[in-house]
Amino acid sequence: MLAQLREDFCADVLSQLCDQWRHRRSVVLRWSLAWYMQRGIESLPAALRDLPPLESQT
Repeated sequence: MLAQLREDFCADVLSQLCDQWRHRRSVVLRWSLAWYMQRGIESLPAALRDLPPLESQT
């Protein structure tokens, strides 16, 4: 599962970067949480379980 997570992250995120390779930890964790949710995986790593809820930007 972690190998697939790494490959998907590289394809979705790293391939979109130009000159900068900087992302905040929160961006990576949110992407990871979405990855788990899209696959229906309920057993989350602790770092993902402890994320605060997203707030609306409206």
